[in-house]
Amino acid sequence: MKIFTLPDLGEGLPDAVVREWHVSEGSSIAAHESLVTVETAKALVEVPAPWGGRVEKLFAEVDETVNVGDPLVGFTGTDEGEAEAQPGPGDSEAVPEPVQAAAGEGARGDSGTVVGSLERGEAVLEAEPQQAQGPRRLATPSVRTLARRLGVDLQRLSKDGARVTAAQVCDAAGSQPQAPAETAVKPAAATAGESATAMSPARRAMGLSMSRARDQVAQITLCDDADISNWWGSAPALLRLIRALQAACIAEPNLNALYRDDQLIPQETINIGLAVDSPRGLFVPVLRDVAARSDDALLQQVADFKHQARETGIAQSDLQGGSILLSNFGAIAGRYATPLVLPPTVAIVGAGRVCQGVVVVDRWPAMRPLLPLSISADHRAVTGGELARFLQAMLQALSG
Repeated sequence: MKIFTLPDLGEGLPDAVVREWHVSEGSSIAAHESLVTVETAKALVEVPAPWGGRVEKLFAEVDETVNVGDPLVGFTGTDEGEAEAQPGPGDSEAVPEPVQAAAGEGARGDSGTVVGSLERGEAVLEAEPQQAQGPRRLATPSVRTLARRLGVDLQRLSKDGARVTAAQVCDAAGSQPQAPAETAVKPAAATAGESATAMSPARRAMGLSMSRARDQVAQITLCDDADISNWWGSAPALLRLIRALQAACIAEPNLNALYRDDQLIPQETINIGLAVDSPRGLFVPVLRDVAARSDDALLQQVADFKHQARETGIAQSDLQGGSILLSNFGAIAGRYATPLVLPPTVAIVGAGRVCQGVVVVDRWPAMRPLLPLSISADHRAVTGGELARFLQAMLQALSG
């Protein structure tokens, strides 16, 4: 029996969770056909078969965590010539691409937050690849997983073979009769013990990142309020935040930088990592080279990231290369915070909830909408003066 082990999926984590098998013991499969869908920290990934042959043994159950390098599938009757031409078990060349769903669900309008409603994305995300053989799937991997958990029959929902959406599955689950107690869908966290073992890869990745931030960064945080009365209610707040951050990076380039091996490395382009909240955990996709992109393109990219975070996870390539971070926590609640710097970046901007406040205008008190800002930096790499000037540049850009 030839053993195929779980390859390194490039997520920086030592394991993945099996979400759906596309084969069963005793079935046959051709090389490169989809073997299994696993969930990593950031995406659902379809792992292809490295060889053709008969599936002798599946070494993991659905929802079981498998370590990288551990046995995944046992094959018999493999094509040895084909096997020699394919990467070996666990080889980096066998790393599959993250699955992405079709876009088009971004809401119109903008409340000025990453986690709130945003303008619709223009880019259509790559559809889930069709398999070379076999029937067309009725849903993406994330929707199939959702349907299995809620006990919904995808065959019943699909009309003329059309793809089923997550919204259709949720609607069907809400309208179907309650299952008997012995067959009811088990809650995700029925007990404290189950909750601990069912922690998602995304939440475990978040925990690792927060531990690094705690252990590696000498953090300093500075706060102030921006008077946004000149544009509040007439322009997208998120876009104004991005452009103000861009202006501040130009004024103080040492905050748009990485800190590695005790060296500060300013970055030539401004790549903003957005902290995006989702039910599965925290994602930080990257808006690349914001200075070279149009306003519409930036808002559309954010809408795409928001959709992916909720539906399928975000491709690994979109989670790398950030040079400074932005968090719109005020979309939920809170005015000020101490945002945590995630190494190797050296700064993060936090935007709080807009509120009415009293300011002095021509020596008279006036009520104005104020946007609270909380900016944290790694004091190993950034001076207090640089941080203050960065904040001043953001205040000026937001007040204009």
